[in-house]
Amino acid sequence: MQVLASYSEAGGATKTTTAVSLAMVAAEEGRDVVLVDLDPRAASTKWTGVEPTSKGLHVGAILADEDPAGWADELAVPCAWSPHLRVIPSARDVSLREGERADHAEVRLRASLEGLSADLVVIDCPNRQGGPLIQNALTAADSIVYAAKLDEDGLDGVDGAAATVARFHANRRRLGLDPSVHEAGIVVGAVRDVVMSRNARRALAELRTAYPGLVLHPLVPDRVIVGEARSAHAYYGAYPAGQPVHAAYQALAQQVIR
Repeated sequence: MQVLASYSEAGGATKTTTAVSLAMVAAEEGRDVVLVDLDPRAASTKWTGVEPTSKGLHVGAILADEDPAGWADELAVPCAWSPHLRVIPSARDVSLREGERADHAEVRLRASLEGLSADLVVIDCPNRQGGPLIQNALTAADSIVYAAKLDEDGLDGVDGAAATVARFHANRRRLGLDPSVHEAGIVVGAVRDVVMSRNARRALAELRTAYPGLVLHPLVPDRVIVGEARSAHAYYGAYPAGQPVHAAYQALAQQVIR
């Protein structure tokens, strides 16, 4: 089972779009997928229109328990988009877990995945600079994609996320452990593909220079239907106008999903 995290330390960097899209592409291919919404903003939860089976049975319950082994399979909620997609929802009070100081609290999400019946887990990370939520994501994941838009916030988001992952790897080495998270690449989203601005071209060049070999292709085009479908709790790939975006994520999935 592959556990893939989508991460940026900037808001609005297409992190949630990347997580949801990769999960849906894999589900459409017949893989059993669990999308974990680890963000207190609950963007993936709202977009997919899922609700916890009972009050409080969201990802925060996993992060709050000392031994949540196997809980992911129980808390994952079926998504109407595909019979192969389930979602572990989030909620605003998940932010309370940022104050967690218990021993080994960073392994709780990973423990919850034990015995999970899935081919792929996709984690929608919060845009945090480290902390317990991100440590749980990095401890659980075996691969990560950085989500970016071609502007200053997008560049800062990738820089911050990559620095957090580098610190995580350094600390694992100090413990005598191999780095556990493979950097699968940078997914560049919401690109105005008809006429790319000078600033966007500069940002893309900076990404390629700073992270040689990590910028993935194709770039994901910007389409209004993505935001409209998100507001309607629908998947944009179900509409003709969303097919260029869906096709881009299909091609990217071939590179980042085992």
